[in-house]
Amino acid sequence: MHPPRTIILVLLALTALCALHRAYADDSDIYAPGMSAAADLGSYRTDFAYSDGNHRADIGRYGLSFVQPVAPEAGFGLQGGYMTAGIDNATLNPLGDGYGPYFGLFFAWHREFGNYWGFDAQGGYTWHDMSYSGANQQADVTWYTGYASAGPVLRLDRWRFSAGGYWQNISGHETDSGTVNGRLDFSAAHSSGAYFGFAYYLDQSGSVGIYAFGGARHGVSLVFKREF
Repeated sequence: MHPPRTIILVLLALTALCALHRAYADDSDIYAPGMSAAADLGSYRTDFAYSDGNHRADIGRYGLSFVQPVAPEAGFGLQGGYMTAGIDNATLNPLGDGYGPYFGLFFAWHREFGNYWGFDAQGGYTWHDMSYSGANQQADVTWYTGYASAGPVLRLDRWRFSAGGYWQNISGHETDSGTVNGRLDFSAAHSSGAYFGFAYYLDQSGSVGIYAFGGARHGVSLVFKREF
């Protein structure tokens, strides 16, 4: 039996808040770069392009990410967690939400320009694997997402505002068994969009951020981050 998404959301939020209170950085720079960990709680919708047209996917993501610096302005990251996905097509819609893991790698780059402005860029690749089950029907849905984003950052005291554009590429397949059998391939119906968000630093290294997305993805993400 799959745990309800509300329980997962609460547990991850509590874990992130505990980390914010327990960890502490001695660096006097509130934006000091270094290794970081974050809990990302997000919900968004996007369209998958099947051979018979576009089908909406409502996705919830509850995961963790870790970034290790590899250069003064760049870092390599790992992300993973638990997902739910409801896909509105003839086979999957009656089965409700699917559940499963995701795991990805990404590269992040950040440069400061004076006291207020900066620039962020990120690129990554993520694997997703969803399982669906009903009385006489099962399905496995797997897809791979390439993702890149870039945009300016404005720093004002403890606030950090960011905006920019992103690009996504999706390649996936749906394997059905039971009353309906077969394999269907799909891709991203739309590939680009924009984002806007802000983060507030609670102390020298812990922040809470909210980010909104439009275009190929419509949704919002809540991020608890701790820098070490």
